[in-house]
Amino acid sequence: MPELPEVETVRRSLAPHIVGRRVMAVSAAPVKLRLGIEPGEWRSLAGVASLRGLHRRGKYILADFGASTAVLHLGMSGRLVLRPHAAACEKHTHLRLRFEHGIELRLVDPRRFGMAVVVATAVLPAFAPLAGLGADALDGDVEGALLAAARRSRSPIRALLLDQRVVAGVGNIYASEALARAGVHPLRQAAAISSERVARLAGAVKAVLADALAAGGTTLADGGFSDASGNEGYFAVKLDVYGRKGHPCRACGSPIRRQVAGGRSVFYCARCQR
Repeated sequence: MPELPEVETVRRSLAPHIVGRRVMAVSAAPVKLRLGIEPGEWRSLAGVASLRGLHRRGKYILADFGASTAVLHLGMSGRLVLRPHAAACEKHTHLRLRFEHGIELRLVDPRRFGMAVVVATAVLPAFAPLAGLGADALDGDVEGALLAAARRSRSPIRALLLDQRVVAGVGNIYASEALARAGVHPLRQAAAISSERVARLAGAVKAVLADALAAGGTTLADGGFSDASGNEGYFAVKLDVYGRKGHPCRACGSPIRRQVAGGRSVFYCARCQR
């Protein structure tokens, strides 16, 4: 699933091409995504709405059309791509927005776990998927959010990092990497971690995300992520623990371990992370 650096990379790759442009035509299918596409809502943007801005909140992209805002989430396999209007559509293209200069923004989502809805801007703060988000992992008070959550939780610290109600934007890859940088065992009970170590972890979260963003995100060996122009991210070569089971820890040489918790793979160094 694309995490914050991938979503922000996509946002940045889209903005120069479509912000300030008018939507001239919309092609939308009533597809059952996590929140299904309603063609009528999208078609209401055609001919009357210019894209005023493109923003991000956690893993969501928000397209500001003035009175309306489009809320987009890439889910497990979704991609936002830019194509010339005349270019053939690839399979699983569910939404097409043609802008006035002939460029189309297309949503491609084979597994259909994404989201593409139009919401009245006035009610956007109360829109459930956004209203429940915690501190933005890149721009928000991650330390404060983690400290507050840890005091009332018996969960492992990794679970708090993955809980979008606590910290918005972190997924399995960057949770693993931040915990490794901070020297915190992913399955350690959050309430047992000192405030000093939580502060170190919060700093590691922001640093890992910033480094990944600078590298254009993470594209793993099986592909799956590219920005709106088709460029892959190169942070995979800098991963310390994620996907490196059996490989030596870059700090101490011990083999990286993998176990499953909550249905997901957990990667860590047993010597460096306590």
